[in-house]
Amino acid sequence: MEATILNNTKVDYPKEKALFDLFNESAQAYPDKIAISFHDRSLTYTEVANTANRIAALLVQKGIKKGDIIGLALDRTPEMIISLLAIMKSGAAYVPLDPEYPKDRIEFMLEDSSAKILITSAKYAGHYAANTTEVLIEQALAESAELVPEQPNTGVTGANLAYILYTSGSTGKPKGVQIAHHSLVNFILSCQKKPGITSADKTLAVATISFDIAGLDIYLPLSVGAELVLADSLTAKDGRAVLDIVRNQGITILQATPYTWRMMLEVDWDEKLPLKVFTGGEALAKDLAAKLIARSSEVWNLYGPTETTIYSIIKRVTDAEDVTIGWPVDNTQIYIVDEAMNSLTNGDIGEILIGGDGVSWGYLNREELTAEKFIDNPFSNIPGDKIYRTGDLGKLRPDGEVVCLGRIDHQVKVRGYRIELGEIEFHLGKQEDIKEAVVIAREDTPGYPRLVAYLLLKSGETGYASAQQLDAWQNALLAELPEYMVPDDFVLLDVIPSTPNGKIDRKALPKPDYSHIIRSDAYVAPRTSNEKLVADIWQEMMGLDKISMVDNFFQLGGRSLVAVKIMAKLEEKTGKRLPLATLFEHSTVEKLAARLDVNSELITWDSLVPIKPKGSKMPLYIVHGAGLNVLLFNALAMNMDDEQPVYGLQAKGINGIDEPLDVMEEIAANYVEEIINHDPVGPYAIAGYSLGGMIAYEMAKQMLALGKDVKMLAMFDTYADQTKVHTPPLKRTIKDAWFFVKQVAYTPILFIEDPKRTIEYKSREIGRRIAKVYKKAFPNKVKKKEGFAAYTDDIHEKSEMAQRNYLLTPVDIKIELFRAKKKTFYMDDFKNLGWLPFALKGVNVHDIPGEHNTIFAPPNDKQFARVLQECLDKAVK
Repeated sequence: MEATILNNTKVDYPKEKALFDLFNESAQAYPDKIAISFHDRSLTYTEVANTANRIAALLVQKGIKKGDIIGLALDRTPEMIISLLAIMKSGAAYVPLDPEYPKDRIEFMLEDSSAKILITSAKYAGHYAANTTEVLIEQALAESAELVPEQPNTGVTGANLAYILYTSGSTGKPKGVQIAHHSLVNFILSCQKKPGITSADKTLAVATISFDIAGLDIYLPLSVGAELVLADSLTAKDGRAVLDIVRNQGITILQATPYTWRMMLEVDWDEKLPLKVFTGGEALAKDLAAKLIARSSEVWNLYGPTETTIYSIIKRVTDAEDVTIGWPVDNTQIYIVDEAMNSLTNGDIGEILIGGDGVSWGYLNREELTAEKFIDNPFSNIPGDKIYRTGDLGKLRPDGEVVCLGRIDHQVKVRGYRIELGEIEFHLGKQEDIKEAVVIAREDTPGYPRLVAYLLLKSGETGYASAQQLDAWQNALLAELPEYMVPDDFVLLDVIPSTPNGKIDRKALPKPDYSHIIRSDAYVAPRTSNEKLVADIWQEMMGLDKISMVDNFFQLGGRSLVAVKIMAKLEEKTGKRLPLATLFEHSTVEKLAARLDVNSELITWDSLVPIKPKGSKMPLYIVHGAGLNVLLFNALAMNMDDEQPVYGLQAKGINGIDEPLDVMEEIAANYVEEIINHDPVGPYAIAGYSLGGMIAYEMAKQMLALGKDVKMLAMFDTYADQTKVHTPPLKRTIKDAWFFVKQVAYTPILFIEDPKRTIEYKSREIGRRIAKVYKKAFPNKVKKKEGFAAYTDDIHEKSEMAQRNYLLTPVDIKIELFRAKKKTFYMDDFKNLGWLPFALKGVNVHDIPGEHNTIFAPPNDKQFARVLQECLDKAVK
């Protein structure tokens, strides 16, 4: 793929225009159309334009000139958007300040930007200590009411500054990104075409103005005459409330982070909506893409750092197995480079560089950092042309689409927010009792990232912090940082792990014990059915083993996405729907239980059985054998590494209600669905015992076809018994007869090795065959089994039928074969158990002690577990 083809994005556009000129054109074309809706209020384009013009004129009267800086700290109301337009119309650039951010952080931004004026509301009057003139929006509206509603002639063009937006900084201080009007005009006009928007659209804005994607929320609809529905801050955090607005108000476009989309999906969003989905802020996972594609009219994946104006690369996603970030927007150039700045066009992985009209002026008052990140464009002949080093890894596909592969450094995105982990570490390091701090983002539960702080204390204390310590650290961080930058978990270590070259080994940091969370001092057991219901749901959703009735949701580490799941579960159980905000006033189990008036218990018989669910390593999923019992895997699991999760898969129908499956492909598909529902991302390790090995083989085949990353397929003493159903009857009879002869001939060898075991096995086998013939010959004389025995017999028969009819076909995979050392019956292939023709990448054989039925029994389980763990660890390297 030639970079010149990828970067053939030059499009003429009115570079001299200011951003507000696009809004002015809409106001002229659609004067009486609704521009902004907020709760019960609706403002037309004329009303918004006139009010913005009056406030702009008032700002000019107060001495504002072109190039000045104005801070804006307002709650989410139409006046917030009007003020943004007014500031730009006055000639100034704005600094967006979310009032929910820490006071110290906002004051730093005001000081660093040298803001002349702070526009805020009476609610926050005198709240911020800064060297600025405070203008209250209520007074500004009153003072400007008599002014002529004409835009001041300030001479603003596309070359002037539109805003300064502060992002997390690695040195402990936020850094202000300076974006010019022409960069925003180019971006908005490009987005009008792709992803596309018209005056008939109705959009919903949920992003905080301190997040750069709010620029798309606000200015894209206002640039074409569309209606912008503004959500208040509480609504924007409640997935159910957002979904209600989309459903009830006919929203056609919604931009949100994957975190917000997942919140909406947790609350029973099942129907297809006429909604164009914009997802950005962090990586789009395949499982989320699949769900959004099924429920919306279009899904667009958008990528770009704040430094290159909101988004730089976009892609319409129509196939969940083909998620990339796509192609650059207009007048934007993308390069993948190696460390020597050579352009990589052959699919090699390198750093993503972004050039073009979206590149910002750099960081305010940070010349050294600006020079480091905004470098001379090595691919341009234009003097002074800059290109931005994103710090993201990527590659070019042969078709030219860009694939983003994550961060080079330790900058992360959690819940859609870009976070410099160094900033959190800097502020933790200022605490008197902390000697060293390392912060990482973990995603032990796929789709739900958590910030974890690992601390060395001066006292040498290890384990987990006390309630007093936790409160002190969290309060100290909240005074400096937004809530989304405060770690969810704190782990006390005696040493920070390091690599051989002395650097911090972040990959070696242990997974926290999420069940060890600071609680109330005394445990109070459930006293009513309602309390037990709530406690059970909290334990399930929050991954906790035991919850007291007086434990507080937020002190337990509760977050909004977990709250959405809890409320959705309560609604499912009781039929009573509670607002998400209920948790603020009823934040303990006993208080929330008091709001409920029904008792509902539900017993589930899922195929997926957690045997040893805790651990940070790649989980192992083991399919039952012919006996259907997954309990025998328990000893194996308990002897494996402490951080190794193990799950079993039991047959459908074991509850005596569901109909057992009798087709191998359907059995495998059922298990695959449960595994992917449990872990949508992977990678995966699949194993099967005896009959389960055949099922596991088909599961791996299906998962590979779905594009899933199957790191390991293991057979626990499973023979590749190829079906003879499609063999001609005569040939089948000859084969069976010849095999019987070989079995008989091999019996003396088995007898010499272990006469007692051979006699037991052969006697049982002969008895089983006689019983089978008798059952077929005299079905009415066979006593029918009842209960669990009947269920398992039925499942066993149908599983055998599935195996008889299953045709093994080669798969491009390697098999790890765990072969019992002790032989109890004849096999045509003792070495590879028949798997070599079907595993195209080969078979690795691991001998384990015991015979087919005792490989999981003590003391064999310990050696089996050790060999299996080594194999698993090697598979993920």
